[in-house]
Amino acid sequence: MTTTSTPIPARSPALTLTLALALCLASLAAPALAQDSGLYADVPDPNASFVRIVAANLTNAVVDTKTFDQLDSGISGYVMVSQPGDIKVVTGLDEATVTVEPGKYYTYIVAKDGSANLVTEDTTSNPAQAMVSVFNLSDLPVVDLYVPAAKAVAVTGVPMDGTGSVALKAPLTLDFELRSGDKVVATLTAVDLQRRGGVAILLRGSGGTYEAVMAESTLAR
Repeated sequence: MTTTSTPIPARSPALTLTLALALCLASLAAPALAQDSGLYADVPDPNASFVRIVAANLTNAVVDTKTFDQLDSGISGYVMVSQPGDIKVVTGLDEATVTVEPGKYYTYIVAKDGSANLVTEDTTSNPAQAMVSVFNLSDLPVVDLYVPAAKAVAVTGVPMDGTGSVALKAPLTLDFELRSGDKVVATLTAVDLQRRGGVAILLRGSGGTYEAVMAESTLAR
């Protein structure tokens, strides 16, 4: 199986905040002091490519030369690919060759049925923001990411097996809700957002039972 870095049609593009949400989050934000993360700005090799895996049901994977034996959270760290171009990605019994470009970030999304796509990420947030990426690998057709503190939707219309993202003011600690229409299907509490960093939020599950997991966007160790 061979895939390319062309974004999948179902992918929701990075979304900007509504004015009400932006104003509310600005009032909640704390002084930036020593809480900078810097993943998207301070990397060892800015000419490398950075590839991670987000999967609904996967415990083992290989990205280029990096092996992941424990992917229970469904979210890996970024593998730094020092020689961009064609690389190997192995997920379960499936092996694919994908093409990555220098200086770009990618997520290899593996759906619950095993189908996979390589998505190019939007990392163009300013230094005072954190990137929040949402992945809908549940059986729900569409989900939204809601911020109770602001009483507003941060990311809207994330399709099944797709992704959406938003840049939020940081540093900040927020609770999030994953919603299907007006129904809350999963929650996350006290998510720390750091400047120039990010978090990945994965919704998985089916048949009315859903789980939201979160991981910081960091380099794989």
